[in-house]
Amino acid sequence: MMHLGLHRTFAMMEALGNPHLKYPSVHIAGTNGKGSVAAMTESILRDAGLVTGMYTSPHLVRVEERVRVSGVQVPPSAFASLSSEIRAAEETLLAKGILDRALTTYEFLTCCAFLRFARQKIDIAVMEVGLGGKLDATNIIQPLCSVVASISLDHQQYLGNTIRKIAAEKAGIIKKGIPAISGCCAPAADEVMRRRAKAVDSRLLELGRDLVIQNVRMRGGRATMDFETPGRRYKNLKLSLAGEFQTRNAALAVAAVETLEPFFHIESTNIRSGLLNTRWEGRLDEYHAVRRTLLDGAHNPAAAMILRDYLKQRKESEIHMIFGAMRDKNIKGVAEVLFPMAKHIYLTPLANTRAARPEDIVNMFPGYNGRVTICRDIKSALRAAWANCPPSGLTMITGSLYLVGDLLPHVQRSVGALRVTPGNVQTPMGGSRTAPTL
Repeated sequence: MMHLGLHRTFAMMEALGNPHLKYPSVHIAGTNGKGSVAAMTESILRDAGLVTGMYTSPHLVRVEERVRVSGVQVPPSAFASLSSEIRAAEETLLAKGILDRALTTYEFLTCCAFLRFARQKIDIAVMEVGLGGKLDATNIIQPLCSVVASISLDHQQYLGNTIRKIAAEKAGIIKKGIPAISGCCAPAADEVMRRRAKAVDSRLLELGRDLVIQNVRMRGGRATMDFETPGRRYKNLKLSLAGEFQTRNAALAVAAVETLEPFFHIESTNIRSGLLNTRWEGRLDEYHAVRRTLLDGAHNPAAAMILRDYLKQRKESEIHMIFGAMRDKNIKGVAEVLFPMAKHIYLTPLANTRAARPEDIVNMFPGYNGRVTICRDIKSALRAAWANCPPSGLTMITGSLYLVGDLLPHVQRSVGALRVTPGNVQTPMGGSRTAPTL
């Protein structure tokens, strides 16, 4: 269950010696793109020789993915030790009446990240907001820079049903006197960001006004761009993450890193190398498996439109789509964008109490009955899609990061998970032309 608020996290951190204050940080919010911005920022900082921490959510396969030091997930044994320590502190605070209720899962994991980073003596943390911003558990930090990647409608039941209301929640990470960067580019959201920045005397840089992307060239689904900030001009920045939309996320990451230069030695070569070597699984993540397979957890209409535009740019002609979603998401909005692109759709249930039933999804779209197969589970869906997709086609897994995370190991195993540079494209490892036993 979700209980937004900062008081429990503050109390836990005080009980543990305020580990979140023992290192500087970059704070990143946004509806879509914040994970990519975090991954790019961390990659650049690590390339500069810094010991980095990165906290992101949700995880795809293992919960330890959320907490990384210099790109390495927290080991299971270390995570177990952190968990025991935090649970003990929580029980003490509950017994004393200092906590009003047990920690939510997200609050608990945020405490794990704060403590792990302090124990590892990192140089800087990159902290991704889980939900909203103002009341997110990460918002107890005092960062060196705050970034809001984008604003669109999602989680309306918690954040509000208008762009302006959602922007106000995310703008809550902008702190007094701390530089902020906005990639919103929507008039209503821009107004909210500017008002918040002015109220707390924060210097605000805006994408499209202060930060200008120029001369974007696409090759193999990946962008090269020129980029100008108030203090510097970059030529031919090459991105490893797929999709033209990643130019916006890269711009925000570079601008964020520039704000850190008074505190850390970061060269333009670190920026170039960091962007070229960023990895972020499950987001336009392509593998040459039994069939060419693309995973992307597009879970709201804005993300679905980004995925659609990428597929159109790649001129994909035959797509076999595996789709599953959470029932509290805008399934109709997402499917209306993506379903028309699919030659065939394989609907699958997910192992999550919030998951939508495939039967309910298909009932939303009676016109697609001849192009839809309801599968009993995710493995059946993957087998069916691979078996029916021709060698020239594309198998696509989308609709939820939970679905992507559940199927990612199966896809990776089929190719030996050998990654090439640059980018997220996997090379074949002798996979057969028929679906294997999963």
